[in-house]
Amino acid sequence: AASMSAPSVSAPSVSAPTVSAPLWTPREDLQMLALDPLDVRMVKVHFSPVMKKKDFPQLGARYIYTYRDPRDVAASLIRKGRYQPDHEKRGVKGVTAMIRRELRGDAFWRTRETLWIGRYEELAQDVPALVRSLAEFLSVSVDEDTVRRISDFVSVDRQRKRVADVRDFGVDPSLRITSNHITDGQEGAWRATLTSDEVAAIEVLAADWMRAH
Repeated sequence: AASMSAPSVSAPSVSAPTVSAPLWTPREDLQMLALDPLDVRMVKVHFSPVMKKKDFPQLGARYIYTYRDPRDVAASLIRKGRYQPDHEKRGVKGVTAMIRRELRGDAFWRTRETLWIGRYEELAQDVPALVRSLAEFLSVSVDEDTVRRISDFVSVDRQRKRVADVRDFGVDPSLRITSNHITDGQEGAWRATLTSDEVAAIEVLAADWMRAH
């Protein structure tokens, strides 16, 4: 994920109805939908400064939040946007704005009560463990064969193929795979993307956060 703030919200249900993943769910409807036991949906959200905590329900929702090294966050966003060094979103000012927003998003999602948090660098190294952890959080029973099949389904190689498959039309609506979904995916790829000034600016701004995480 390019963003440190990309949680999914779902309303758990004892009867386990089919999970939906509509392309768009109005933010003002989330509170109502979370209280409906028959409406179980995944909502993918990237943090925006205009978002309000009151719009995201505590009751009836489970949040899945992933974060990563802020230097890799900035590098990924730069690669996605294909921003050249002279672009307005580059340089100290550009990356500072990016990471300031991401830090606000991190604080925002950590206020959710029913919250699963995963560090990208760790979960990417052990997808089967990730599947088991998420299944436990979502109260879904999985056997080892299911864990293996899911892990194979979301492997980086298969994800890269899906990215290639949607190059001409932008997004796979069923899987939310976009044409720029994966730009590198490697830990530490920021070294080949960011300038030394950009790295220094991020490390100063996010120093306390990076020490804590």
